[in-house]
Amino acid sequence: MTKTLKRRFIIFTMIAVTCLLIFIVLAINSLNWVMLERQSDTVLETLVDADGAFHKMDFDRPPPFSRPLDMDRMRASRFFIVRSDLSGNIVDVNIDQISAIDQETAKSYALKVLKTDAVSGRVDGYKFVVKQMGLGQLIFFMDTSEQSESFRMVLFVSTAIAVLCWIMLLIIVILLSGKVIRPVLIGMEKQKQFITNAGHEMKTPLAIIQSNNDTMALIHGENKYNVHIRNQTKRLNVLMSNLLTLAKLDEEIPLPTEAVNISEVANELLPVYMEDAQARNLRFHVHIESDIVIQTNKDSFRQMLTILLDNALKYTPDDGYIRLSLARDGRHVLIIEENTCDPSLEPDSERLFERFYRGDAARTQRKESSGYGIGLSAARAICENFGGKMTAEYSSAESIRFTARF
Repeated sequence: MTKTLKRRFIIFTMIAVTCLLIFIVLAINSLNWVMLERQSDTVLETLVDADGAFHKMDFDRPPPFSRPLDMDRMRASRFFIVRSDLSGNIVDVNIDQISAIDQETAKSYALKVLKTDAVSGRVDGYKFVVKQMGLGQLIFFMDTSEQSESFRMVLFVSTAIAVLCWIMLLIIVILLSGKVIRPVLIGMEKQKQFITNAGHEMKTPLAIIQSNNDTMALIHGENKYNVHIRNQTKRLNVLMSNLLTLAKLDEEIPLPTEAVNISEVANELLPVYMEDAQARNLRFHVHIESDIVIQTNKDSFRQMLTILLDNALKYTPDDGYIRLSLARDGRHVLIIEENTCDPSLEPDSERLFERFYRGDAARTQRKESSGYGIGLSAARAICENFGGKMTAEYSSAESIRFTARF
């Protein structure tokens, strides 16, 4: 239990930390990209307004959310300008502000833009804007490689810092996890000790009550009071057995396992339940494949199957049906118990596995055979303890199905 709680605490904490760090990295780099885009757009807009001439540029209006432009920044920008006529023929090329582009390359970029009929956009790492000029047009290209490099640098640095912080936080969480969960472990340990001690202490008084009750019934004859006492002591014995099972499984002490023929175990249990079902006029359908063997604890498996069948008999109305199936499903083994029920008692079938939960306490308390709402919890715990999975679902409007997959 200690290792499980520590592992869950570390996993949940690191998931939260990971989500937070990812959000921070994304937020920083998104904002950085928006700022770089706005800055390059401002430079290109200033360039277009001045028709590429530095002496015509106006720096009186500072761009929003970025550094004010000046002549030094404009002269440091890398761009080239291509002039074309109305027919799309290249008339002039100005590559004075860039050295990485020759005239033929500049013309090829311009022809690409003219074919698309776009007025702005990107082409091979260059932002472009097309401006109509009398009988022709000017195509302005600005190099954004520095912008991309700056973005990649910030992305790399922020990601590296986030990874470093994640590793440091993981080490801190691992070192502190023991102290954080210690109060929880102490409380759970006290609870388990109380359940175990109370269970063992109550066994003797219950046995004495049952023995005295049987003796009184033999001496004075059977009456309704003897029947009530017998039924309630049986219920308490089942409750204590399930509580002790849950406490034992919660301790995560491995139970001894062996190759168990669960088909034989199921067939041994069935006669008693089939007799009870016949007495209440219930239809009991059984399909059990022969010689199904799994690695499990025989007593625990018998208890799990007993809980499912007890639960079916308790809550199946008269003239209803119970179906039990035990079959192979590829590499798995399926145990399916289905019975008639009233789904209106609890629409959410998963809540039936909560400890001490019953869909309608008022109705179930009036039934002496009803349980305490802990049997299905014990059945699922047994199933999961041996690597299985137990689920519940309403197969129709009037029936519920419990499935254990091993």
